[in-house]
Amino acid sequence: MFRRLTGRLGRRGKREYSVVQPDAALTRKAGGHGDHWGCVYREVQRDDLFNFIRRAIEEDATPDAAGQGIRVYRSTGDGLRVCVLIKDGQLESAYPEVYGGPVWPLTITEVVPWANGVEGQLTGTCKGATVSFLDTCFYANQRLYRIGETYNFQMGALAYKVSRAEEMEAESGTGDSTTKVSFQGARAYMPALLSNERADIDDYWFYSPVEAPPSEVEFDGRSLNVLPITLALPGDFEMSVPLYAAQHTSGPGMTGIVQGDDLTGFLWLQGYLEG
Repeated sequence: MFRRLTGRLGRRGKREYSVVQPDAALTRKAGGHGDHWGCVYREVQRDDLFNFIRRAIEEDATPDAAGQGIRVYRSTGDGLRVCVLIKDGQLESAYPEVYGGPVWPLTITEVVPWANGVEGQLTGTCKGATVSFLDTCFYANQRLYRIGETYNFQMGALAYKVSRAEEMEAESGTGDSTTKVSFQGARAYMPALLSNERADIDDYWFYSPVEAPPSEVEFDGRSLNVLPITLALPGDFEMSVPLYAAQHTSGPGMTGIVQGDDLTGFLWLQGYLEG
């Protein structure tokens, strides 16, 4: 998907990588995160995407300077924007960035830098639950992280595919003492790598009710649903995110979704250091 885009903005690369502490000699992961635009655009809309990235660069009069020749341009938006990374005058990558999401306390266990030197993923635990995600501000904060330290991250997600969940039950017990357990209202997540070798560590299968009334945002003239979901409840802490879902990522039964309806699907998890 988006071959021209990934060629210019970074390719996902192989999943093999070495995980190291930030101040050790880095073995960097090949690729970048410029291939996630399928969460927002269809492939036939890729020219629209290039024009949107160009406008973001031209219209951001105060780009961030992150050192090492890195400048960061962003579009305006309501919870979702484009983040464009320029390094030494060259377009390095561009990806959709969710901002303003719920805060999770995360204890860092792994840091995964990408080969371009400006992108990376983090793995950590949230109240004991293991999770990996794209750090959308890795270019600025990569040298701050220390393994074993806890930091607050604002979290968000974009849907690869989301559908209304079918009613599911499981049987517990044996013989005459079996009981049926309903999945209704359950909250669960699982690395997509377990079922899809092309997935990455920040891709997840999920099952969750819609926790609050859904809303809509406009992004480059396109309407996306914003679906508040919760991936898990470790120690009663709500690992909640706003899930941004474009029309072409919405599967069966998504018309008329309301608070309390169960959803399932696959998402891309991301976050950034609070403050």
